[in-house]
Amino acid sequence: MKFGAEEKPQTLGLILLVAFVGLLGWYFYASYIGRQVSWQVQERMLTGHDDFFAIDGRRDGNQAAVGRFGMILLTRDSGKTWQEQPSGTSRALSAISFADHQHGFIAGSGGTILATNDGGVTWKAQRSGTREHLLGLYASSSMSAYVVGAFGTLLSTSDGGATWRKQELSWDRLIPLITKDSGILEPNLNAVYFVNPETGWIVGEFGLVLKTSDGGQTWSSQTYGSDRPQLFAVMFRDKLTGWSVGQQGTLLKTTDGGRNWIAVDIGTRRNLYGISFEDERGLIVGEGIVMASQDNGAIWTRLESMPEGRWLSGAAIKKRQAAVVGQAGTIRALDLNEKSFRREAAAR
Repeated sequence: MKFGAEEKPQTLGLILLVAFVGLLGWYFYASYIGRQVSWQVQERMLTGHDDFFAIDGRRDGNQAAVGRFGMILLTRDSGKTWQEQPSGTSRALSAISFADHQHGFIAGSGGTILATNDGGVTWKAQRSGTREHLLGLYASSSMSAYVVGAFGTLLSTSDGGATWRKQELSWDRLIPLITKDSGILEPNLNAVYFVNPETGWIVGEFGLVLKTSDGGQTWSSQTYGSDRPQLFAVMFRDKLTGWSVGQQGTLLKTTDGGRNWIAVDIGTRRNLYGISFEDERGLIVGEGIVMASQDNGAIWTRLESMPEGRWLSGAAIKKRQAAVVGQAGTIRALDLNEKSFRREAAAR
């Protein structure tokens, strides 16, 4: 009797221990190994040559990424799985922008422009009228979009891409000192962003910032210089507050619509290629670096460093989640909660 009475709690304890270990093992698998397997499945179709150049968060939080060899990837579950969509081209795709849940555009090398009206499932080639490399794109509505590129290329459409109009910019007027001193007439334009249908900005070589207040009919230069770093990306929260990033760790900020651009020191000299903001949260990506802000860009914290020499060029934020893309098929999800910032601060 005594033996039997002692055996029961021992057996129960063993059962509970086994159950706890099993539960712990399941949690570890689901939280860590399972997540790794999920990423391995996604990356199995990618190679070290499959560079990604841009990502767009879209209005519904889903994301689409574009890159080398005409690659388009689409996610409908916040980056847990990605599906490759046919592009109909093998050219490099460098920029993507959705105007709404259904309508978006892609721009790329050799004058490539693609458009979708079904959320990115299918894409149709459009006639751009140029063979220049197209580097930046912004869709302000399903009908209106702007594309910029090499040698001062600026294209726009007001009919959903059925026709694209090339705008000739007067560089002698916009950058007179550069054209006079160096003879360069057509600087590369890398990015474009519109905060409303009338007001937009373009950035490019020589620290160039152009602004329009009439829907792209006319442009004026806000800043430029033959010794200034090239700017690769620009975005605005409203008509007054905006940022631009570029070479040698350049981060510029304006709070007056671009009349004054102030350089912000964020503690790096690495090239910065992309920037994204949502509410107070911001994300910058570049040459092996990811930096984030929780306070509207007042303080920037390095979240992550990539392998040496590996660059990131695109970022998209939705609430506390972010996705970054870049070299060698890199697609990475980031959590922008306060714990992530505290961990990074403690590590330093």
